[in-house]
Amino acid sequence: MNDVCRRHNRPEDDQRPNSSQSLHLPDQALVGMPTGRRDTTTRGNTERKGKLEMTIAVYAASVALAVACIVLLFVAVRRLLNRQEEIVAAMLRRYDDRLAEFAQTLNDAVNRPHPPPALIAEEEARAIPEHGVMRLLELAKERMSADAAVAVVSAPSKEPLLATVGLSQAEVAQVGRMGVPDYRGARALQVAFNGEAATPPGSTPIRSGLAVPLLNVEDGQGMLAVLTRAPDRRFSEMDITTLEDVVSGTRPALEASLELREADPVPELDALTELYDRRAFHALLDRELGRARGRREPLGLAMLDVDRLTTINARIGHLAADDILVQIAAVLRDVAGRDDLPCRIGGGRFGALLPRGDTREAERLFERLQAALRERPFPDIGVVTVSAGATELMQSDDAAALLGRADAALGLAKVSGRDTVVAAAHR
Repeated sequence: MNDVCRRHNRPEDDQRPNSSQSLHLPDQALVGMPTGRRDTTTRGNTERKGKLEMTIAVYAASVALAVACIVLLFVAVRRLLNRQEEIVAAMLRRYDDRLAEFAQTLNDAVNRPHPPPALIAEEEARAIPEHGVMRLLELAKERMSADAAVAVVSAPSKEPLLATVGLSQAEVAQVGRMGVPDYRGARALQVAFNGEAATPPGSTPIRSGLAVPLLNVEDGQGMLAVLTRAPDRRFSEMDITTLEDVVSGTRPALEASLELREADPVPELDALTELYDRRAFHALLDRELGRARGRREPLGLAMLDVDRLTTINARIGHLAADDILVQIAAVLRDVAGRDDLPCRIGGGRFGALLPRGDTREAERLFERLQAALRERPFPDIGVVTVSAGATELMQSDDAAALLGRADAALGLAKVSGRDTVVAAAHR
């Protein structure tokens, strides 16, 4: 039968909840619920609350961990920056030290004394006394990078003198005929040659030269000239200044050796250290050498130089460095013997003449100075050291040879580690 059938439920069936619907009961309803169902609901609420608290704790721990990471990162970056600053500061200090060391090395190389070159005299110059003219010619030739040099001196009541280096006999005769030029107030003259004179084997003819006055006008006429074999060599203002410096540095000794003027009876003192100055040193050297020759007595010489003076100047300034030189000079004066003659040559260079002394006495003078300086460290830089070259007068020595040998020994002491003395070998 296709009729729609209606199902008539019982009243209690209408009140029974559908199993697919959720059962939501208020908390007051739990009072009337059975004990088992009430425990289950309470346990669920407790679990949900525990999970919520755990989630909150995890979030809080994560936030704390994140904050800690940020703090650690900040600390690490700060330490890294501080470390970088320390590295940069250390590198700058190291750079300054190396720059100062380089400057000192360069200064030592520029001022390093060299042994005097072999003095070459032509036939016409062999009769000239040992007065340093040949040394002057060698110095001028070296400083000017020239091929030859010539000096002509024509003083009142004196026989004219001619000295040359690097020229053949024919070239000497050609230059000698030129005589002393008339400068007419000029600083220097440039001369030219025709190249007809015979030259040394393997050399080209002399082409040109640069001449400057050798003596003061009141002392007589003189000429110092450097000559070149290069056809395209042109002399500049700098060349003139260099040659004038060579002449001015050797003129007093040259005039004294030529007996053109009397020696200064009162040696001059250095304004800074109150020791004998450079000019007095050379005058005293000539005087003591003559006395040693006449009395047949020994003569010792010590040349001393303050180590790393350029570095000291860069570190504490020139004024403070000058004060150190004053104190070193005072110590040198104290440790020198009664008859010794300590002098300041210039800069940090000192010399000490030891009449009736020898090489060993010069070494002992250095040792006394070295010991005294080690006991007197200076503020900011500590102990200042010196190097020295020691020698004595030999039978064939003139002043230039004696001084050159002491300077050469000093140069060896400098390159041997400083703070030491080197005794020059006897020739």
